[in-house]
Amino acid sequence: MFDSVARAVETLTAEYAAHSAVEPAFDLAEFFEPALDDTEPRETVGQHRKRRFRSTIERGQTLSEQEAVSLPTEAISERLVDVANDQSIEARRRAALLDYCDALFAFGALAFELQERYPSAPVETAVDRLRDAGDAAVADDLSDGLSSIRSAAQELYRTAVVVRRADQLFAALSAVGEPQLGRAEATLGGTLDEAIAERDTDRIDTVAERLNAATDGEWTTDDLLSCSHREFEVLIADLWREGGFDARTTKYVQDYNIDVIAQADGTRELIQAKQYEPGNTVGVRTVQRTAGLLVEFDADSVAVVTSSSFTENARESVERMSEQVRLVDGERLCELLTRSQLVPSL
Repeated sequence: MFDSVARAVETLTAEYAAHSAVEPAFDLAEFFEPALDDTEPRETVGQHRKRRFRSTIERGQTLSEQEAVSLPTEAISERLVDVANDQSIEARRRAALLDYCDALFAFGALAFELQERYPSAPVETAVDRLRDAGDAAVADDLSDGLSSIRSAAQELYRTAVVVRRADQLFAALSAVGEPQLGRAEATLGGTLDEAIAERDTDRIDTVAERLNAATDGEWTTDDLLSCSHREFEVLIADLWREGGFDARTTKYVQDYNIDVIAQADGTRELIQAKQYEPGNTVGVRTVQRTAGLLVEFDADSVAVVTSSSFTENARESVERMSEQVRLVDGERLCELLTRSQLVPSL
């Protein structure tokens, strides 16, 4: 995938820095930029290179404090100090070791950042390769260590792509707020954690599609059927509440075919919620039984709300009744929800 360590660092920097609305836990640029500067070794090690030796050693010490990325930083730092002070070593070899360690620590910092953001992020293989590269640096075998760094870069690249997309989805979710049906963020987070752990871009695409569908404001029958029956009742109560009612759901034990009670300005409406699949229509018996609640509970009006539709007999029976009885089918319900501030559950 990468033809050089510098190219790997450059590609990963661009990939991971592409967050539009998410700030990393700390600035990765300070770890990456030195690895990209002066990648062609110089003939002499001047003051600039000496400063880089010191800064590289300091970055190694910072990484040594991160238990999640256990590289042989102390031994590498000792090797850097020895090489920096040994004037018998030709400048090109010293420059090569410095560039090598810059890249090594840059990738170590990225591995730490990825796992810090998402503990499920699979960085273990990359860290193992970086540890091999660190051992190679101590043993002065850079040619062998470069292959380990490239392998780590490929692993981290695959993970960084998934993490970046997950960050963008979380940012998009926070921008629209928690959906009314609840648990969406927890559900999304769990799904994304699994996708990150498996580096499953298809699953992330699915989450993105669901998020786009939820945030475009348009409700569909699939949205009505994606929640549990109890959540469907809560949704109806939320919708009536947006209409100015004091609405609440009833308990299962003593609901008497009443799922939601809505009150406003001294009037009371009783609502029967029927979460049915398309084709499973609500019949006349259900409508007549709900209409009987008017007298039985001295209500001002009653409504039957369904995610599907009503039979022709059911609609005709309502036409013969008073205006106190109304029917809301799935198509009408979706229209009302789309016009409301409620958004579909994820």
